[in-house]
Amino acid sequence: MTLLRNHLPPELVVFDVDGTLHDTFRWWAPIIRAGLQRFGEQHRIPVVMPSDAEAEAVVGMRDAGVWAPFLPEAHKHRWNELRSVVLPMEVEEVSRGVDYLFAGVRPLLLHLRRIGVKTALASNCRRTYMGAMQKGQGLADLTDWQFCLDSPGVDHKIDMLRIAKETAGAQRVVMVGDREPDHEAARALGWPFVWRHNDRCRIEDVEFVWNGDPNHLLGALSLPAMA
Repeated sequence: MTLLRNHLPPELVVFDVDGTLHDTFRWWAPIIRAGLQRFGEQHRIPVVMPSDAEAEAVVGMRDAGVWAPFLPEAHKHRWNELRSVVLPMEVEEVSRGVDYLFAGVRPLLLHLRRIGVKTALASNCRRTYMGAMQKGQGLADLTDWQFCLDSPGVDHKIDMLRIAKETAGAQRVVMVGDREPDHEAARALGWPFVWRHNDRCRIEDVEFVWNGDPNHLLGALSLPAMA
């Protein structure tokens, strides 16, 4: 908790996207199953449909870590081909006018802006998906900066956090995420990490466990509550 106290109140909060701000789980499992089925038929490859839990287990990972688990062993190297089939389906889904952000996320981000706290996104996605998040889910208008694996100077989520801090000119910073890559990036830079509680992983070494309620997070960050 000393690490968190040293960064309060934060000047910059960096959020992961999928599983932290965006409820990917409302649509991801049927999309990956449909895309996997299409890929298998196109290439005449036998595929096994993942359960919801198996589909959700990859959310927050990057590149091959997202796509290869769904392919037979002999075809795992073709993960980018599977991605090219599924990605347009993802973009269409999150851009069709349905609000997929978790309850309270929009007012939370607007509240942070009102009270002068800068916000950035750090996601293990690529530019096309990030564009869908920026426009289709409105996150470009709700946050100050948005970084992904295709952002200039970025090779890893660690780079996203580092660049966000430099761009904001901030000293007191906090990372909020739901999966191991978020935690690893924060720890690599010595940042305090807030874990959005979920059942897909268990991260013990955290400064705070967030239950998803905006005021729960704001209180932990020594920031004014939302009315």
